[in-house]
Amino acid sequence: MIKTELLLDGPDGLEKAHLSKNSYKHKTGNQIMLMPFNTRFKETCTPDLQSFQGIVGECFRISNKKAFDKGFSTDKENSFKKKLRDHVLKEALTVVETENKEGKEVLENIMINLFFEEDGGLIKFNRQVLPYMNFLNEHNQLNEIASFIYDIFLDEDTLNKESLTSSTNDNLFYQLVVKCLPELKPKKYKERPLKYINIFKEIKDSFLLDFKFLASNEDLFLKHLEDLFKYYYFFYISQLANNLQSFGNNTGLKPIYFSMDWETLSESRLSYQYGWKTLAYDFEDLFVHANMLELLNYIKVDGKSIGYYSDMNSLWINLKNEEQEELIKNIQEASNFYTQHIGNLNTGENWEKCELQIKEFIHRNNERYTSPLSIQIVSLFKKIQYQFKNSDRKGAYDKYSKWFVRFSKVNFTKTRGRLGTTTVINQELLLFMTKLCVGNEEKIRLNELWEKFKTRGLIFDETSKAEIIKLFERINLLEKKSDSGDAQYVKSII
Repeated sequence: MIKTELLLDGPDGLEKAHLSKNSYKHKTGNQIMLMPFNTRFKETCTPDLQSFQGIVGECFRISNKKAFDKGFSTDKENSFKKKLRDHVLKEALTVVETENKEGKEVLENIMINLFFEEDGGLIKFNRQVLPYMNFLNEHNQLNEIASFIYDIFLDEDTLNKESLTSSTNDNLFYQLVVKCLPELKPKKYKERPLKYINIFKEIKDSFLLDFKFLASNEDLFLKHLEDLFKYYYFFYISQLANNLQSFGNNTGLKPIYFSMDWETLSESRLSYQYGWKTLAYDFEDLFVHANMLELLNYIKVDGKSIGYYSDMNSLWINLKNEEQEELIKNIQEASNFYTQHIGNLNTGENWEKCELQIKEFIHRNNERYTSPLSIQIVSLFKKIQYQFKNSDRKGAYDKYSKWFVRFSKVNFTKTRGRLGTTTVINQELLLFMTKLCVGNEEKIRLNELWEKFKTRGLIFDETSKAEIIKLFERINLLEKKSDSGDAQYVKSII
């Protein structure tokens, strides 16, 4: 018989991890790691969520097990960018012989104009500088997002291939700058007992396919690497949020409706109804799901955690009746532990009222929640959600998802008057995604392009498709043999 138990006491139990002065503390990441967020969102991180350069650079540093010397940390006087620039210029003057002060100034000016942005940032001129892309404002949570992306999409072999650590350009100035970059120091990245679990293998497979294609062209790779990472991060978390709301019961991926940022929109458009409006609903309860799955994974089945919702559903089917009863008993015990220790609710709110709401909800949705397992899971979810919305912890509930909401808004949305926020992509991103879809082919059918967009989580209504076709015609990207979608081709744009 399969043994099921709830770890309450002991060094790895619920009490030690989650009780402080007999009050329940919401902590995630000890039993299962799903999302790289916390409840202390910082507005100063917004520029990094938009640029993504530091996050990409950190992924390369994780792969190399390297880090910057502490002397390059941002301080009140100097930014990282300025410190790096000053280091490169200083080293260059020791490597290149100059006859006088004027010669040094000329060299400095040439290097500043060729290799550095106006704000002092190093230009990505070849692959070897990618590990030197750093954050605009350093914050531990940005490093955590990089760790998440590394666990979900990457590994040491992917980023350490020779094709990604060397450059085909032998320009002497390029070689000089690379030679003058500071040596990255070995870093003992803390060995984490858990890694972020990947719920969607198909998204990782799609990412690696596009990453490989992008890496085959150095100029394209350097120009669009952050775009690739940003989009797939958005794609994955959006799908996860939707899957969480179904408690793992949704099958397949759910493409998100986008419109082009130059279009006008109305409430009747699919891109309005099933774009940001749907996403915002899915994002609301991320913190509830994170805490619920953490709590449930103190339940061990034959010594192993019960995992994600879909794992629990698969487990349930294969358990015998008495084993199912034991699992239900453990979930109820975890639920009771939570409600007994959670602390005060707002005036007028109580668990009896919550239980009544749960019964009414299950009754209204009786076709969805039929098994004892699904009823227990939704009941626990409603209790955790209830206390967040009806206690002084509402701020934490909101701030957890804000890490991703803010990222999404600065990268993939536009505010359209009374319609509010809508999901959009601009021309540059559309053409980049088109490049990925066409890949190494000379051309693909237009109808095939829509399908390839869809597998990457992008879907457009007929009005947006018409706008995209107009754009393709304008830039000579569309080859028409007739007006039929099957007889129209989108050409390669590399």
